Amino acid sequence: MGKLQNMEMSDDRQLDHPMPFDMPERARFPYGLRLCLCDEELTKLGLDADCDEGDYLDIRAFATVISVHKENGANRVELQIEKMSVENESTEPTDDEAGED
Repeated sequence: MGKLQNMEMSDDRQLDHPMPFDMPERARFPYGLRLCLCDEELTKLGLDADCDEGDYLDIRAFATVISVHKENGANRVELQIEKMSVENESTEPTDDEAGED
């Protein structure tokens, strides 16, 4: 798997980034990177809804490219996630808890 990249927008982009609906506070990440998992998806993934806001989830996904737009020097690639696995990293034991040195 490749190196993890922080997808947070720059301060200037956070101020100027259009959102599809009013946000209660300034968005730190582009709206298109947000995933919504409901009961059916949570069940398929074996993930309980007992995770808390702020927990980190380890996600592995395979997506199909469904659209590529190249216009006036700007690019946009749209992906459809088709296969995914999720683990709640915040609930896994630490090295100390697991008895490792």
